Amino acid sequence: MTNPIIRLPVRALVRDRVIDSIVRGTLPAGAAINLSALAAELDVSPTPLREALIELERDGFVECSQGRGFSVCPWTAEEIQDLYALIPELEVLANPARLKRLEAINAELVAAADPPRALKLDELWHSTLLDGCRNKTLIELLRSLKQRAQRYEFAFLKESGRKVSSAQHAGIIRALRKKDLNRATDLLRENWNIGPRFLLPWLKRKQQPIKPSRRSKHITQSGPATVSV
Repeated sequence: MTNPIIRLPVRALVRDRVIDSIVRGTLPAGAAINLSALAAELDVSPTPLREALIELERDGFVECSQGRGFSVCPWTAEEIQDLYALIPELEVLANPARLKRLEAINAELVAAADPPRALKLDELWHSTLLDGCRNKTLIELLRSLKQRAQRYEFAFLKESGRKVSSAQHAGIIRALRKKDLNRATDLLRENWNIGPRFLLPWLKRKQQPIKPSRRSKHITQSGPATVSV
């Protein structure tokens, strides 16, 4: 007997595509959303798109103001702090399982070269950590919160060229294998606490106003700039 084909509502499919555009920066933070143009781009009518945007407003991805319509929520330091404080406290409520699968995903993460692939693997690692959890409400809440966090992570990794760390994942797996849940929980919280240490200074730099240069506009660089790291 074959498994039944599950058809998602158009609204749910549109919602996922809009979230992907927000995470990848195709719909930038703070950008106004042209409903008719986006509906045409997604090849859907405005109705399911509007329904999806209403859901995304509730979930903290977009905001709506009278007379201006929908826009992508701006980046804020407050959101970074809230997300990275809340996610680990919810994630530790789940029962971890499938240690071999966690190790295999982490090995792929070590080898991942580009930010999109690394973030997908990091997301897969953390979702696999929740495989033993039967609390569907917790799973859905965590999924939404992590997607909001990913829009910061994607932009940061793309601009900085940094890689997603896999070392703490390995430590969490070792603690779980030893059935040391307290150590695993501490490491999981520490793993999520790393994010704000990088993201907050990065966001502060991006939000600083650009000062006009005192150099003549006719002066150009003779070669590519280099950065010491």
